[in-house]
Amino acid sequence: MSNRVRLTPTVGLAVVWVLLWGNFSWGNVLAGLLVALVVQVLFPLPHVMSGVRVHPWGLLVLLGTFLKDLVTASAAVAWLAVRPRPIGPGTVIEVQLTVEDDLLRTVVAELTSLVPGTVVIDLDPSTGVLTMHVLDRTDPADLQAERLRVAALEDRVRRALGKDTGQPERHTHEHEKADR
Repeated sequence: MSNRVRLTPTVGLAVVWVLLWGNFSWGNVLAGLLVALVVQVLFPLPHVMSGVRVHPWGLLVLLGTFLKDLVTASAAVAWLAVRPRPIGPGTVIEVQLTVEDDLLRTVVAELTSLVPGTVVIDLDPSTGVLTMHVLDRTDPADLQAERLRVAALEDRVRRALGKDTGQPERHTHEHEKADR
C-alpha cells in the first residue's frame, strides 16, 4: 500500500461504514473499503508517532474499572438530581499528568470527561496539566480524592496502552476555584 493508504485505518473505516449502514452484506463491506480508500487518498493523515502498545490484561482492567466508575458516578449524579437539597457549587481543579505521550494524555482526558459529574475543561499539551470541573464538591478531601481517581486512571491507561509501565512520582496542583 502507498504511504497515504494504511491497512488499519482502511479496515477501521470500513467497519464504521458497515455499522452505520446497520447490516452486513458484501456490498456494504466493499463500499466501505472503497470509501475508506478514497478518504485516505483525499484526506491523508500524518503517521501518529506514539509509544502506544496494547497490553491485554491492562486493557481489561482499564475497561472493567472504567465501567464500574461509570455506573457508580451515574448513580451519584442521578441522586443529585432527585435528592431534596440543591446541588452545591462545583470546583475547578488541576491534575498534573505524568505520561508524556499525547495520545495517552488524550485517552485519560476523554475517559475522565465520560464519567458523569466531571468535565474536562483543558489539557495543556506543553505542561500536561488537566483542568477539570467537579460537580457538587468543594471539600478539600473530596477534591484530593478526585485527583487521586484521575491519577489512578492515568496509571491504568499507562498499564493498558503505554510502552513504559513504571510508576512515576505523582504531582498535583493545588489550584481550586469554587464556582459562584
